[in-house]
Amino acid sequence: MILKFNAQKIDEIEKIKKKPIEECVGDTSISNIALFVEKGAETEKTVITRNMAMDMIDEYLKEDDKDGLILYIMEALVDAGFLSRELDIKAVRESKSKEMKQIMKELKK
Repeated sequence: MILKFNAQKIDEIEKIKKKPIEECVGDTSISNIALFVEKGAETEKTVITRNMAMDMIDEYLKEDDKDGLILYIMEALVDAGFLSRELDIKAVRESKSKEMKQIMKELKK
């Protein structure tokens, strides 16, 4: 899945959610994630429907989890300049990975 955001797509998300993009990202509901996938995956040639976005989410979740998808969306927003470029998504992913390894280690005890 490739997500690309521009000012028009961000404006559409903000109008639908009636709040700034920074606040929209905090909503981790599947409905909100689908909106980001729908708008981010849309191209000039392809309109992504809600059902298509849900299918894309299902496909993504076969390989990763919801948190990973949220980070992927945030990374696309950072890359496009709509979230602070100081956000280090890679560091967040590494931290998440370390936490999961620690949890798995504890479960094996």
